[in-house]
Amino acid sequence: MSNSLTTLPSRLSVAGLDFEVHVSGARRSIGITVDRNGSLIVNAPHGCDEAELVAFAHEKRMWVYKKLAEKDLLLSRRPEKEFVTGEGFAYLGRSYRLLLAENGPDTVKLARGRFVMRRDIATNGFGAAAMIDWYRKRALRWLPPRIAPWALRMNFSPSAIDVRDLGYRWGSLGRNGRVNFHWATMQLPATLVDYVIVHELAHIQVPNHTQNFWRRVERTMPTFQGAKLELARVGSELWLGERREDNANLPGRETDRKSTRLNSSH
Repeated sequence: MSNSLTTLPSRLSVAGLDFEVHVSGARRSIGITVDRNGSLIVNAPHGCDEAELVAFAHEKRMWVYKKLAEKDLLLSRRPEKEFVTGEGFAYLGRSYRLLLAENGPDTVKLARGRFVMRRDIATNGFGAAAMIDWYRKRALRWLPPRIAPWALRMNFSPSAIDVRDLGYRWGSLGRNGRVNFHWATMQLPATLVDYVIVHELAHIQVPNHTQNFWRRVERTMPTFQGAKLELARVGSELWLGERREDNANLPGRETDRKSTRLNSSH
């Protein structure tokens, strides 16, 4: 690597692949991340020059093509929901059937083992928004006490917590130590939510997926590798807000209940 200060481009095109370029002083080697939505990131340490990035990306191009092929398949099979009585929605690892009621609650309610929604909310096309809002509000109540013992064990806490749509990420680190969680995490079993929590708390001190980052995760959760693999499997079956009617007229659309995975890194 060059010892001189080199200004790298923000994007790089290699063998028909378009990469975002991220530079970090915490890295000692070049790495490639294939994000859950198929976007590509090449992570570079300070002192790296463009020729080194191009050579590395070219060397790893077959691995990247393979990962993109996997993600194209998964993204084309994202699970969809119909807002009809009997449709299933997950909450903390369990499936609950939806009941549409003429005189139901103003918002979604989980009662007696069923999600209850007022029929006109569903028939007017607001079912998905109502369910997402329920998950978000439930997460804002459920997550803080769940995070507290992990934060105590790791000896650092988020400055704030937010729940939002994060696209294809389970969590993210915002400004000033704020941790964001995807509303869809409330569909996961609690033990897998714990892994997401530990993962994001570790990012407060180590922003990138370096060896130091994974050591911190492992010290807190020695079984994290199993949880990471299980999250990739379970996460591929979760609903991310798609309605079946939104995609009914799209050509070549798979309606199998599969979706996306966690990020893949190399």
